[in-house]
Amino acid sequence: MTRTIPAARRRLVLGAALLASAALGVGLLSGCSAGQITQTDNQVAAVPGVSAQSADGLIALREGVVAYADAYKPGSVVPIEVRLFNNARQSVKLTGVTAGSAGSVVLVGGPSAAPSPAAPSSTAPSSPAVSSSVSKSASSSPSASKSPTPSPTPAVVGSSKIGIEIPVGGFVALSQGTKTYLAVEKLSGEELLAGSALADVTFTFTYADGTTTTIKLPELPMTVPASPLPKPSSVVEHEEE
Repeated sequence: MTRTIPAARRRLVLGAALLASAALGVGLLSGCSAGQITQTDNQVAAVPGVSAQSADGLIALREGVVAYADAYKPGSVVPIEVRLFNNARQSVKLTGVTAGSAGSVVLVGGPSAAPSPAAPSSTAPSSPAVSSSVSKSASSSPSASKSPTPSPTPAVVGSSKIGIEIPVGGFVALSQGTKTYLAVEKLSGEELLAGSALADVTFTFTYADGTTTTIKLPELPMTVPASPLPKPSSVVEHEEE
């Protein structure tokens, strides 16, 4: 004998089944997302340059780069840009930088990099009579009629005396934008091409108590150009036959 289920009861059972199915789906979805590591969790913001810590872990170097150029030929100035952070409990100074065999590193701009002013002359001004006689004798002498042309003075790039103070809990930005930066004074060896790097760059720091620490970089890379390079044209002209 066949038992007939009332229509109202069938609707109730069907509704309960749908609700249970929906709850199960939500549970499965939440369970999957709870244990999943998204792609953005491990992404790090793109920052140009290299980052490093000092040997004692108290000084941080960030965004260390060589300023971009198509090529630095031997003998040219190579700008270096860095940000330095002091996490110690005392002030510290950047007191020296070396760049392996690339050449001497100097400080461009800043108070310690300014050339010394010329000392004032100690010669007392001469009287009008003495000046007149000197000018007449000079004009009468053929050898004194023309003074020798002074040799040109080489341009001052920067100072080898580096003393940039970094306060406690502070930082300094050494870049061409701040008008104070480091530079290889005269590149030696082979030319430095775009995409290459300076090798064996070492930063030396001296604390207020006289102790020192260093940051050693196997390579200091060249940064990318500020604007993208133009793309080559895809149009190819055919020669007429």
